[in-house]
Amino acid sequence: MRAFPSSETKGIQDQRAVPISGRDLGIGILVFLAYVVSARLELRLIHSQISMGMIWLPAGISIAAILLKGRRMVPAIFLASLCVEFMSSVPLLGALAIACGNTAEALAGGYLANRFAGGAKAFSRPADVLRFSLLGGALATLVSAVVGTSVVWVPAGTSKPEILTIFAAWWAGHALGVLVLTPFLILLLNGKHQPLHLSELIEVSVLLLGLSVVCVISFGPAGVFTDRVDTPLFLCVPFLVWAGIRFCPLEAAGACIVLCGFATWGSLHGYGPFNTVTAMPLSLAAYLCVATTMTLTGAATVANQREVSERLLETLYRLEKTKDGEITRLNSELEFLRDELIRRVHARSRSERNRQVSQQPRQSNEVIWFLEAETENILYVSPSYEAVWGRSREDLGRDAHAWLDAVIPEDREYAIQFVGQDFPGDRVETAYRVQRPDGSIRWIFDRGFVIRDPAGRPVRYLGLASDITELVQLGEYVPAQLEHRSPNPPSRESIR
Repeated sequence: MRAFPSSETKGIQDQRAVPISGRDLGIGILVFLAYVVSARLELRLIHSQISMGMIWLPAGISIAAILLKGRRMVPAIFLASLCVEFMSSVPLLGALAIACGNTAEALAGGYLANRFAGGAKAFSRPADVLRFSLLGGALATLVSAVVGTSVVWVPAGTSKPEILTIFAAWWAGHALGVLVLTPFLILLLNGKHQPLHLSELIEVSVLLLGLSVVCVISFGPAGVFTDRVDTPLFLCVPFLVWAGIRFCPLEAAGACIVLCGFATWGSLHGYGPFNTVTAMPLSLAAYLCVATTMTLTGAATVANQREVSERLLETLYRLEKTKDGEITRLNSELEFLRDELIRRVHARSRSERNRQVSQQPRQSNEVIWFLEAETENILYVSPSYEAVWGRSREDLGRDAHAWLDAVIPEDREYAIQFVGQDFPGDRVETAYRVQRPDGSIRWIFDRGFVIRDPAGRPVRYLGLASDITELVQLGEYVPAQLEHRSPNPPSRESIR
């Protein structure tokens, strides 16, 4: 499955200029409800083991809302955060301060991501993924951590070590929420996704099942699959690499959510390698941040390479189509020009031959002929045909092979060398005898030329038949029929 970023997503500045519509109001309500519900579920878990910390999902929801819909979601984020703090029995001033800190965190994360990491398209390029992880996941979340820790520390007079622990837990939870949930929501809601084929669905199911089993082994209670609690954590890596290489960033982000969910659940219940207070939360946060960032970076790299390959293939396909179209157009133009040239040569030859026949009777012994290759119909034959063959040109109109009937039977194999689809080469010269109606025999030296189409098939035959009876009688030319060898064509000067 491939995710295509929506071209309709606008920048924060453009969205700020657009008034809030009913659709935006509905989206704001959904953001409010998602923020409150996820926060209440997590707070119930944190109350049991507050020092353990966990992934703060509302942070990921708020930054995703800012990246997708812009600053119009700020009121919904502020009210949702304020509502959560009120339900947690936080005093009014503290609740307002924490709500402002959470809102400032979302605004800072959205601004940094839009300014330096490509905004909602941050997860389609490896460099943008790293920038988002650093700026949105690590830097922007410091705002909420500093404000929240100050609210807890100032009135309670908490000791410095405890404050550092609270600060680390707060920062790590918000950072993980942004790194884990924001990419998944952005890729899911901001792209057009092609449905997975059956084989891909099966592969995804096997991948998630295998990852879940490995996570239970690594972060679950000892004794379920193994007696050891220090199971190597790199067992999860092959499944993350599998998701990044075989699928698009959306599936990779989903695999990261599965990993983070099992790791957080196991740690909160005292299982796995992060079950001690001293190891939490920074060790777990560092592990999950590195795993998530590297997985998303790898998935973005593979997706980017696929996109480049698809663009190259599309460009190559368009070039091939353009080339084929140009070749077809040029062939059509060439065919037109060839036909036009033949027509003009035909017209010029006809007028020139008529002029020569009228002005130079001595050249009436040369016959120009023009045939259609497929049908062998005579397209043109010069008037000198009647003088050489002693037959009327009208006979050729009724029977295209009337000229061959005048050839004596012994020479017909020589006369038909240039007729037919198996025309050898582009030129044939041969000699044969014709018998005129008065019984006289005339020697004919015939030169045939072929005109072919782009595929190499003959389309026209063009020839010049000369009466060389006097040359044969004088011995200046000896036809093959007389000396039983390949014909020795006479020179142009002797024929003329």
